[in-house]
Amino acid sequence: MLLRISTNKEEFKPIDFKPGFNAIVAERATDSTDQHSRNARGKSTLLMLVNYALAGNLNSALRPLAADGWEVSLGLEMFGGQVTATRALARGTKLRIDATGPANEVMRPYLSEGQISVADWKDLLGLALFRLEPAEQEMTSGLSARTLLSYVIRTEPSKDPLKIVAQQSATSSREHVSYLLDLDWTVVHELAGIKTGLEQLKQIRAAASDGLMSTLRPEADLLLERAALKGELDEWEDRISGFRVLEDPNSLVIRADELTASISVLRDEAVVDQRMRQLYRASLDETPNGLSVQTASVEDLISDAGLVLAEGFIRQAEDVRDFHAELLRNRRAYLHSEVERLNARIAEQADELARLDLQRDALLRTLQAGGALEELDAMRSELSGVQSRIAAVDQQIEQAREIASRKEQLKHARSTKRTEAAGELSQSRAKLDRVSERLSLKMKQLYGHEAALTVEVDDMGFKFKLTTARAGSSAVDRMMMFCFDLTMLEEGVTTEHHPDFLIHDSTVFDGVDPRQRASALRFSQQMVEATGGQYICTINSNDVPGEVLDQQWFKDGVVRTILDTEAGGLLGREF
Repeated sequence: MLLRISTNKEEFKPIDFKPGFNAIVAERATDSTDQHSRNARGKSTLLMLVNYALAGNLNSALRPLAADGWEVSLGLEMFGGQVTATRALARGTKLRIDATGPANEVMRPYLSEGQISVADWKDLLGLALFRLEPAEQEMTSGLSARTLLSYVIRTEPSKDPLKIVAQQSATSSREHVSYLLDLDWTVVHELAGIKTGLEQLKQIRAAASDGLMSTLRPEADLLLERAALKGELDEWEDRISGFRVLEDPNSLVIRADELTASISVLRDEAVVDQRMRQLYRASLDETPNGLSVQTASVEDLISDAGLVLAEGFIRQAEDVRDFHAELLRNRRAYLHSEVERLNARIAEQADELARLDLQRDALLRTLQAGGALEELDAMRSELSGVQSRIAAVDQQIEQAREIASRKEQLKHARSTKRTEAAGELSQSRAKLDRVSERLSLKMKQLYGHEAALTVEVDDMGFKFKLTTARAGSSAVDRMMMFCFDLTMLEEGVTTEHHPDFLIHDSTVFDGVDPRQRASALRFSQQMVEATGGQYICTINSNDVPGEVLDQQWFKDGVVRTILDTEAGGLLGREF
């Protein structure tokens, strides 16, 4: 519990706290006028100083004090001893620590020349006040001793008692309320991480479908593209495997052209020879064989005409006939020899054409399968490009499959965590029902209506809800928070996840009916008396019902009275 708050300035009167009920009251002086007010008396400023001494950030309202060299000292019980922490409002990165008893042994390793860093001070506060291990505070978006303290030191009443401010995230609220109720807060933390992961995957898929992420496409489209690229890759590999580097490909081209020209000339000659052979064969067919000429003799013709030939004439006619027959035989022999010559020549031409064709075909195949080294490099470059595109597509396929796999893993993890949370919730029902009954009893005594704290499990872990028949009124919401805070203080005796003190600023009672204020103040006094805890509140005297002001327990609990005429209010100075 808190023991004492003081500063290094004489104008500030130290306040000594005590076990049980404590009140800092702004009172109207007997000589006050209408120009005096019990507001702006420094009650909220006092809580700012308490928060700052407990490793909080410097509120901007305190900067004038920082400029004047103010230091605040807060004494409190922790680790079985007493600790006084002193922190300068200006550049307060370290605190001076004075510890006694067992607390000195615990804190000594953290001290350097009697000082401790704010970070280490937070760790020790978490451990001493909430049994919160330093490792748990180091988790990103995890528990924070300062956030837990904000459930203990209420300076800004929230419409939702489960939050310290309206802007607090649902995850943070669930984590810290889970811890205060002694539930496994890491379930909420891990499910929040799973939810974030699923939302990120959803955003990635949405961006891909909108064309904002060209590297992420449906797996089916990627597989089709890869198949097409694989076919292109195979073609390039086949061409390269059969490619031969030619030292002088141009000479092969020239040689192929020469062979083509030779083949053309030889084919022209072959056509001429084939036509000549046809003519010779036709002439041979038209020329009669001289040995078998069947013609009527001149003698027979003349005899038939009744003429008588002389013997010399007859002999001369036979000579002519023999000469003509010889002439025909010679012509046929010549035609035969020419046909045979042409046959041989045509056969030679065919052989030569076949040989030249083979040579030219070989050259063309060589040119087609080979070329200069530059051509091979170009083909290899094309092959490398296709390989790179396939590698990129493979990476995209892997990404698409990894995203799908990750989504299933996250869904499975979420289901597993929900099951674990449901199991823990089932085992904790008796404890949670007891908390709900204590809360309901307080609200019923205040308003005559029951209230309930319900807990269920959803995709974000433990979900808490406070309900009452008269919900919706700001005053009811404030008293619901008041009852929740008192219940957490009461429950902390068992769980040790709550310190043995609770602080409420006067704003907690704003707008609350006097009867409910009176009942609330009595509840707080009775509970801390029964549990041995400490309740501290700041309040204006006109907000304290007369029936309470006259009670001895209230009078005994007033640890500081601030008159509306008192210069500088609680701090003793105007700023």
